[in-house]
Amino acid sequence: EYSISSIGPGPRAQRHLKLARERGLKTIAKIQAGNTWELSAVPYIPAVENVARHAENLRSANVNGLMLGWTLGGYPSPNLEVVSETLACGSADEAMQRVAERRFGAALAPAVVTAWRGFSAAFREFPYHGGLVYSGPQQLGPANLLWAQPTGYAASMVGFPYDDLKSWRAIYPQDIFVQQFEKVADGFDRSLTELKRVLKQGYEATAAQYSALTGECGVAEAAAIHFRSSANQARFVMARHALTAAKTTEDAASLRTAMEKVLQDEIALARRLHEIQSRDSRIGFEASNQYYYVPVDLIEKVLNCHELLANLQGI
Repeated sequence: EYSISSIGPGPRAQRHLKLARERGLKTIAKIQAGNTWELSAVPYIPAVENVARHAENLRSANVNGLMLGWTLGGYPSPNLEVVSETLACGSADEAMQRVAERRFGAALAPAVVTAWRGFSAAFREFPYHGGLVYSGPQQLGPANLLWAQPTGYAASMVGFPYDDLKSWRAIYPQDIFVQQFEKVADGFDRSLTELKRVLKQGYEATAAQYSALTGECGVAEAAAIHFRSSANQARFVMARHALTAAKTTEDAASLRTAMEKVLQDEIALARRLHEIQSRDSRIGFEASNQYYYVPVDLIEKVLNCHELLANLQGI
């Protein structure tokens, strides 16, 4: 089971485990604990509680072993540590506390665990579907360019989304696709805001522990930016399509205003992600695809949006 947004094992996996045991076979659960194609452009998805609960459930299911990743998810992350701890102690809550204390120290650990829970709750809103995770824009995030006219290109796995909203959304209606990505982004932002407050307070922690917390915030913020941008890009494509059918100048003006808002937001997101990636080379990288983008690609996106803004009346 390759999802972090949906906590396994699911009904099909449980049925397979049961069938295997009835036939005297040993069982191994093949999962992805660090990250998944839900988002592979960060070293790990900090929805650590979801991962811990999955490990807790697998321990209860008495599987004989685990396979913890694929080409993605191998970075030495709190996710991988929490799986090991959960299998050892049997408690997801205790495992998260242990890992947080080891990485961030006793003073900072409670705030980190709270953030992991918040990220996990938000990530459970992810609109999971096999087609969506392979074709959607969430791997490139703000690095994916926007187009004044439809490109006609079909999205292909996993880093070539173009503007193919029909493939992105898979089984989901357009509005639901947007709403779910915004729910994920909003939830990440809320928890991130609280976690960043900790950086400004005088906790008794070492410089290394504060540095680790800064890195954790960067990973979470990069993830939130990718989710927010995915919703933005869908909104832009939807508005561009609706503009071709606008019957009045008022309708057209309203749609162009919506497109302008998206473009301004994408500029801000691309600039912020440029800052994050420039100081953390883990961002934007996945082992089999290498870099989805480098900082200059995010600069190109800013120029792309400025060009579209300058020519918005001609779209």
